[in-house]
Amino acid sequence: MGTRGEVYVRNSSSVIELWRHYDTYAEYMVPYFKDFARYAAWCAGSQRHWLTYPENVAAMLIAYDHELVLASHLRFARTGLCEAVPDLRPRGCINDFEKVWILDIPDVNQTGDVVWLVRGFNFKYETDVEEMRENIRKGKDGMLGIYLEKVVEFRIRPLNGKGGCRLCGYPGPLIVVEDPPFCIFCLLKNAMRDDFFKAEVERLVRVAPPNNAGNPLEGNVWNPIGSSRLNLQGALLGRGSTLEGC
Repeated sequence: MGTRGEVYVRNSSSVIELWRHYDTYAEYMVPYFKDFARYAAWCAGSQRHWLTYPENVAAMLIAYDHELVLASHLRFARTGLCEAVPDLRPRGCINDFEKVWILDIPDVNQTGDVVWLVRGFNFKYETDVEEMRENIRKGKDGMLGIYLEKVVEFRIRPLNGKGGCRLCGYPGPLIVVEDPPFCIFCLLKNAMRDDFFKAEVERLVRVAPPNNAGNPLEGNVWNPIGSSRLNLQGALLGRGSTLEGC
């Protein structure tokens, strides 16, 4: 059983309702939101106003969650990527939850000092779920104590800080090489454009043992992430000046 939770992304004019199946307790979600804020800032780039649209922020949050799942499957999973769906998704008619998270963002088109407010709650099971949701949608936060017990509250400035991929600055979970950091997107771009990278990837695929599913890129036997067969560290350090960021 997962620790299920509802996630609301809202400003004064719009609310997007999401749902997670696993790990919505504070010890996971606090660093999750903080890491996401950096990821969202990188995605938005110079378009800082995107960080004030609930629809855009919710879309980036699902994308970030999906990349976490993909990274986990690429490193550890025995199953194929066909099962790597985001754990975070639109809530729809799902009513099974224990936790509630509200991500409040500034009103649309504020591009100055964007600050997000994040609050996490435990749901009081004896209370009315639909009344709670309606109060969240209408911004009646003074009523939330009837339905929710606050666990944590903090603010985040979504900023694209230092670190991330050495070539493009990508700060998300799909980092192929840790030292120096190199993201999977730059790997794919350079595998298509750089003869050395293309030859290395082609060689790696040729020597990869097939598994029962007939897919040489699946399974526990061959793992491209961190594999010594693909000398990305040497390629990056030796050819850094000729490689392109994504």
